[in-house]
Amino acid sequence: MNSYKDFEVKDWVEDLQFRRWVYHGESDLFFRSCMQNNAAQVPAMEQAREILLSVRGELDIISEKEVRSRVTEILDAIPADNPQPFLWWKGNWLKVAAILILAFGIGLSLYRKPGALKDLEFSLAAVQQPKKARSMQVTNHTGNIRLVTLPDGSSVILKPNARITYPEYFEKSKREVSMAGEAFFEVVKNPAQPFFVFAGSMVTKVKGTSFSIRANEGDDEVKLVVKTGIVEVSALENEGADNPQPRKLVLKPNEQVTFNQKNKLMTAELVEKPVLLDLPVEKQDFEFKRTPLTEVFTRMEETYGIMIRFDAEAISRCTITAKLGDEPVSEKMEMICSVVNAKYELSNGVITVTSNGCD
Repeated sequence: MNSYKDFEVKDWVEDLQFRRWVYHGESDLFFRSCMQNNAAQVPAMEQAREILLSVRGELDIISEKEVRSRVTEILDAIPADNPQPFLWWKGNWLKVAAILILAFGIGLSLYRKPGALKDLEFSLAAVQQPKKARSMQVTNHTGNIRLVTLPDGSSVILKPNARITYPEYFEKSKREVSMAGEAFFEVVKNPAQPFFVFAGSMVTKVKGTSFSIRANEGDDEVKLVVKTGIVEVSALENEGADNPQPRKLVLKPNEQVTFNQKNKLMTAELVEKPVLLDLPVEKQDFEFKRTPLTEVFTRMEETYGIMIRFDAEAISRCTITAKLGDEPVSEKMEMICSVVNAKYELSNGVITVTSNGCD
């Protein structure tokens, strides 16, 4: 992400990976994280995205060559140097220029190709009805725990034989996953995009928290224990059995709910410790005080069942003093690396850390 910190609008527009994100949703987690961690770049990224969408109009009938041509026309119109500070991205002239160029291009296409109007109608229909995200499923066939990183950056630790199903990318208004077996969740906080977990006949709604779920197939009961945050649980079907008991409960830290899938009964109780699955992450507090970075990484590996590659000599003098909470693995790594001026990459379940060392 650090390679983008000095980007200007022109750089974003010309960046191939950024364009693929705008047009095809590729590397969604990367660019969303980039916006969250580089607030100064948000205006430039949003303006670049607006230019690309305006030029292309999200219509497949416009070729990539035409897109590049129209982008060039708009970028050439942007003043290189302004004698006075001028927040040009807040103005409307750039939007107007993009729309005019787009309208001219579409009109020219319709003139040259009489049947293009029908193509345009079909293209607009496709825009109005976006394609459904592809479903992804991960099953832990190993004898150890397995970490799964969701499209929004949330972490899920699957115990052996557990599985989770989630979309390739989440909707803007909500995040939905389904699971079976035993798993621990650390959900990215986003109140505007609630997170739903469907486990058996129970639905769990959170806005950013950590909790454990046991929902083994064939079991009559589903259990959930909250480690941090607030969780709302309810029955998947609210109609059916005649049951005077409430079918929706709000749970706080160190509270457990047992949900009977047959009669839809929910029983809540306070537990001394939020441990349901006997996982290291349920007991871990991630509190460090002048702790060597190598020890921090070792604890992360043991907790999440991941591999962290690093140059032990380069980070031999690095220490951490911090208390991390219920953040997902990606956010924990961001915090750790920001303290020791390092970078990391996550690929195929392996985290690679690069660092120039600590003074």
